[in-house]
Order: sequence, then structure tokens, then C-alpha cells
Amino acid sequence: MGDDKDSEPEGIEMQQKAPAVTDKKSSTTRGVEKEDVSVPVSSTAEKDKPPEPPKRDYDIENATVEQSEEGYARVKKKSKLSSFPRPEIIYKPETTESWMSCLRNTLVVFNLLIWVLGAVLTALGVWIKVDSEFLDIQTGLNTTQFKTSAHILIATGVIIMIVGFLGCYGAIASKIWMLILFAVIVVIIILLEITVMAIVWTGSTNKDVKEDIKLRARQAMFEMRKDDGKRYLIDLLQAKLKCCGVDGPGDYSLDEETPMHIPTSCTNEETGGRYQKGCFDAAVEYFKSKAAVLGGLAVSVFILQLGALVFTVCLACGLKQAATSSI
Repeated sequence: MGDDKDSEPEGIEMQQKAPAVTDKKSSTTRGVEKEDVSVPVSSTAEKDKPPEPPKRDYDIENATVEQSEEGYARVKKKSKLSSFPRPEIIYKPETTESWMSCLRNTLVVFNLLIWVLGAVLTALGVWIKVDSEFLDIQTGLNTTQFKTSAHILIATGVIIMIVGFLGCYGAIASKIWMLILFAVIVVIIILLEITVMAIVWTGSTNKDVKEDIKLRARQAMFEMRKDDGKRYLIDLLQAKLKCCGVDGPGDYSLDEETPMHIPTSCTNEETGGRYQKGCFDAAVEYFKSKAAVLGGLAVSVFILQLGALVFTVCLACGLKQAATSSI
């Protein structure tokens, strides 16, 4: 009996634990066979954990291009350096191409004008050089000043033509390095022009500069007795400006040891009298009368150069951006 009592709790415990045993194949309840499917129970932490994003292989060679309904090209780029894709670049091909074409054509026109300006200066220098040699042969005058100015004009014209060619060919062929070189040269030219204008403006208001110019002019006037070239230039200046001497006819008698005869170019052909106005004041008045034309020409050249510089920088940036976006 004692053994039976001791065995009862074990039996009861076995019966209580029996329902916990699960038959994975099937279990019978009230004569109906049901399939027992075991479902794994997940923890609360696993339920709350957000799903992991799918792994993507970002390869820059697998960039895709999609065409949207509005006609825009949607370029999707993928970077090897980051786990996130680059932002989408949206642009309209027709608008971009037309904008670049308009910018290129405008720059070509600007550079053609610059090239023509250089060609005109070169032709003018060649004409002065040929004409000065002709004067040398016909009159025997020493025209060194003409030849020097001719060489300066030719060199300046050739440089301007080269600069215009760089800008024009760089725009047509879409050469970024050539456009950058052209922009650097234009910046240097603009800075030189501003420096020269500042020097001229400062000198025009400085009395010491005026006196220095007058002194050099008197020295050239005294040397014309031995230099036929300077005498020709002074006679030409006095006849054209209708003036005499630097400050007046009295300049020819300043040299007391060897006084000079007043040249016939100081004589007014209509009245037979001498011009009393000095050539310095006459030259100043002449340039003042032409100030509007000279100023307009200088401003036009400056605007032309500045416009070419702006269009060059815009075109170079556009070409660089297009090259970068096509990678």
C-alpha cells in the first residue's frame, strides 16, 4: 500500500505532463484528426526590430538612365565610396544643348571681332612700315619713329590675333584648357589696360608730368636742326594743329647762342601771319575734341574683352559640368 501511495503522485505528475508532449505528426481529439503545426515563438526584441534594408551593390558602371514623361533624363548614379546612392541629377537634354550652343556661338562672334581687330592693327603696322620705307627712299628722311611704331603695331596685332584664335577655336572644339588659357590672357590684358589708364589719368592732372612733356618737346625741337626726321614730324604737327613751338613762336629764340629760324610750318597760309598758339595746348584741345570718340572706342574694347571673358568662363564651366555628369 505504501508503494501504491508513493506511486500515485508519480502517475498524476505523468498525466499532468502528458498534454505538454506534442506530436508533430498529428493528434486526435474527439475522434477528429488535426494536423499539429509547430510555430516558433519569437522574442519581443525580434518583433520590434525593423527590417534590414536590402543590400545593394553600388557600382558606378551600372548607372541607369530613365526617361520621364516630361522629357527629362533622370540619371541615377551609384558611388563606390558610400553605402548611399548619390542624389539624382535631373536635366533636360534639349535645353542644355541649346544653351551651350548659344553660348558657344556668342563666344565665337566675340573672338572673331577680337581677331579682326588684331588683323586691322597688323595691317596698319605693315602699311606704316612700307610707307616709312617709301619716305626714306623718296625724301631721304630718317623715319626711325615711324618704323618703331610700325613694329609695335604689328606685334600688338599679332598677339591679339593669337588670343582671338585661342578663344574661337577653343569654343568651336570645346577645348577647356584652351578656354582657360584665353581667359587668363584676357585678364592680364584688362589689368594692363586699367594700369595704363590710371597712369594716363594721373599724369594728365600732374603739373610735373606736363612740364616734363614740354621739356622733351623743346629738346626735340632743338635737335631738329640736325635730325631731318624730327624736323619733318614737327613741321607736320605744326601744320596740322595750326600751332608754333611748344608754348608759342618764342620757343625758337630760347637758345641764345644758336637761335633758330621760325619754320614756314608756323605760317598761316590764308593770312600770312604766324600761329601764336603753342602746340602743347593745341594737342590737348585736339584730344579733348576727340575724347568722346576715343572714350567710346576704349569702352567698346573693354566691354568686348569683358564679355568674352564672362562667356568663356561660363562655357568652360558648362563643358566641365557636362563632362563630370557623363561619367
